[in-house]
Amino acid sequence: DPGEGGFVYAEPGMHYNVALLDVASMHPTSMICENIFGDYTQKFKEIYEARLAIKHKDTDKLKTLLGGALVPYIGSDEEMDTLATALKLVINSVYGYTTATFENPFRDPRNDDNIVAKRGALFMIDLKEEVEKRGFKVAHIKTDSIKIPDATPEIIEFVMEFATQYGYEFEHEATYKKMCLVNNAVYIAKYEDPNICMNMYGYIPGDNRKKGNTWTATGTQFAVPYVFKTLFSHEPITLADMTETKSVKSAIYLNFNEAGEDNLNFVGKVGAFTPVKPGMGGGLLVREGYDKEGNVKYDAVTGTKGYRWVNSECLTDDDTSMIDKTYYQPLVDEAVESIAKYGDAEAFIE
Repeated sequence: DPGEGGFVYAEPGMHYNVALLDVASMHPTSMICENIFGDYTQKFKEIYEARLAIKHKDTDKLKTLLGGALVPYIGSDEEMDTLATALKLVINSVYGYTTATFENPFRDPRNDDNIVAKRGALFMIDLKEEVEKRGFKVAHIKTDSIKIPDATPEIIEFVMEFATQYGYEFEHEATYKKMCLVNNAVYIAKYEDPNICMNMYGYIPGDNRKKGNTWTATGTQFAVPYVFKTLFSHEPITLADMTETKSVKSAIYLNFNEAGEDNLNFVGKVGAFTPVKPGMGGGLLVREGYDKEGNVKYDAVTGTKGYRWVNSECLTDDDTSMIDKTYYQPLVDEAVESIAKYGDAEAFIE
């Protein structure tokens, strides 16, 4: 059962030599293959092809599309990039309109099953089964991408060729030297060295060319700057990395009550805050609410209990010694524990 959206599959654990292959414009391709707009599908296809022509700076191709309507807007590289972005917004919006609950010119009332996403999902399920038949594990599928551990050039080539039967085109986006997949939405991975990629494939995947030998985090847990820099990138931790943005529907107050009496200072519905050590002039971060009798009460803003806070804008780089870094240590410990469920965390992190 592919569900009603994109197909998602995960094999949590540590994986190595992971090829990340991504379908270029899956939903637009599905719409074109399904001829979803009847006679108007060709117009949509030309918008899609025009964007590709602009990205590749193919002005000759662009002149043959949409009756040459976009030719007057060809200019500098920056202008071309802006035009490509504009067309991308159109293309992606059209898919959204096909699944909208309100009437619009792109919505077919017979499309109860989101046939655009369903086609892509069914394709990815077929692909998963075919890859597994060839003795390879599929670690992760997320709508339009597949991650294959211990990938060889042969299995990558197979995936590329298999996709063409359905009108799709895969791009070899990256190869990870190693990846720890925690669930279907969270993982940490290290890009393989570009030279090793060249030796393996005869080319370098785009992300490896730009980010080789660096780490990448998907999902909040590993992407928190303090966690990511402490465990993986080892970059200097800045004041901005120790700033937490909090928002509530009612109102946020800082309660400067270290002297014993409540001293509520109104902040607003949204604010940026930094945890500071006791005795450094911080306040409890609370939000306004009401009890069952309608009386005003103040509860800790989510994720702030047990710490004292100041407005981040009140701090400078000279004030970092007053920051309470114990707030972040549990986040680091939890990240390590998540990795350790699947093997030697210390060896994985290096």
